[in-house]
Amino acid sequence: MNLTRLVVLGLLAERGAQHGHQLRHDIRLTKADEWAGVGAGSLHRELRKLADEELIAAVRVERVQRRPERTIYQITEAGRAELDLLREQAFTSLQAATDPVAAALVFTGTTAAASLGDLLARHRAAVEAELARLAAERARGEAEGFLRPEVSALQAAAFRRSELRAQAELAWHDEWDRAFGPAAGAPR
Repeated sequence: MNLTRLVVLGLLAERGAQHGHQLRHDIRLTKADEWAGVGAGSLHRELRKLADEELIAAVRVERVQRRPERTIYQITEAGRAELDLLREQAFTSLQAATDPVAAALVFTGTTAAASLGDLLARHRAAVEAELARLAAERARGEAEGFLRPEVSALQAAAFRRSELRAQAELAWHDEWDRAFGPAAGAPR
């Protein structure tokens, strides 16, 4: 699943023709750089690939003052079909992302219990910090309106999903603590 491709095609379909800098700005606004891992380098690489595959088309080139020329792209009909396919793949994929914590747990056999306990405590603290960040972001988003369901039901739903995922991660830590003790190492 190529999330950069999905985000770029989705933004062009939703917001119309744009150049790379506008797309990058919209990616930051929607936080796609965080939840989809869309960086500046991957964005410009993906724009070139999408244009080569004729999923987007250049509609014009513009220059503002002394800035470099910027190519404005729009999504093509083939791009809309690709976007539909990517959406379908995203909705039918249950675990699209890697899970580094699961991988680390599987290979902790040679790790000292105290070391694993420390790593788990640090991970729990990171999850709690993420929940606090999400709570602050929710307050800001509701105050500014972009997280109110009546303004953007889909954005509000996507944000809620992020909250629930972080809460599930914390619930896993609670379960671990009940089974093995707070910040305990690997069971023997």
